[in-house]
Amino acid sequence: MRQELARNIRTLRKSKRLSQEQLALEADVDRTYVSQIERAIGNPSLLVLCKLGVVLDVDICLLLSAE
Repeated sequence: MRQELARNIRTLRKSKRLSQEQLALEADVDRTYVSQIERAIGNPSLLVLCKLGVVLDVDICLLLSAE
């Protein structure tokens, strides 16, 4: 699950042409935490997923999607 989440966030972030730092700043989370999530090390809370989804303009279900 964390691998899929990491891949989805990285892909969406890059498609929006955002750096990890920009994404973190807009989502009000630490940049190192975004890096951990994208490396499948971090285990984000529902609140963090919601914040990332808002910035990436996607429903959190898409963040967790296995597609």
